[in-house]
Amino acid sequence: MKHRGRGASGARRRRTAAGRFVVLEGLDGAGTTTQARLLGERLRAAGRRVHVTAEPSGGPAGALVRQVLSGRVAGRDGRAFDPRALALLFAADRLDHHADEIAPKLAAGVQVISDRYTLSSLAYQGAAFGDMDWVAEINRAAPAPDLTVFLRVSPRVALPRRRAASLDREIFEVDGFQRRVAASYERALEARRAAGDRIVEVDGALAVDAVAEAIWAAVAALD
Repeated sequence: MKHRGRGASGARRRRTAAGRFVVLEGLDGAGTTTQARLLGERLRAAGRRVHVTAEPSGGPAGALVRQVLSGRVAGRDGRAFDPRALALLFAADRLDHHADEIAPKLAAGVQVISDRYTLSSLAYQGAAFGDMDWVAEINRAAPAPDLTVFLRVSPRVALPRRRAASLDREIFEVDGFQRRVAASYERALEARRAAGDRIVEVDGALAVDAVAEAIWAAVAALD
């Protein structure tokens, strides 16, 4: 596989015959969960060993993150959970997720697909308190994926999709905040490209099958 850049994260990228690490990113409702599942199914049908995962992870830090996002855990005296503390929890979960789940699979030659990774923290936590550089620093030790596929969908399309898909609501699923996240994603994408990450954008507003085909083409180009 050829890489288009080196940079801090590019230098961390694996260059062995181990499994590939592919991340799907986008706004809530962009379709990352559906497309991660479909990509996993197609890779398995092609004879590949595949592991599909997501962030927040199922680990201990990830469980706490999920409780904060759902509103089941708040700050002291019922105040909102501190956004910087939440950013640190996301970073801790990411390191634990990679070390305990992702890295062993990759070393065994398994293709790993993650529904969200570092780019989500840059976009969401960067939008929450406006310091993307600090978010990038606390995630600096997280190994870069081989490929990030960004599903581009506008907030006016993505949020109704998310609400239609689930009755559960999370603290970030608010119209105004999602618009801020969309702008934050643009800055995050630019920063990660500059750092050497391989990123492919796909129009997430297309039909599900068309999006899946575009993602498959991007992943096939890794071989």
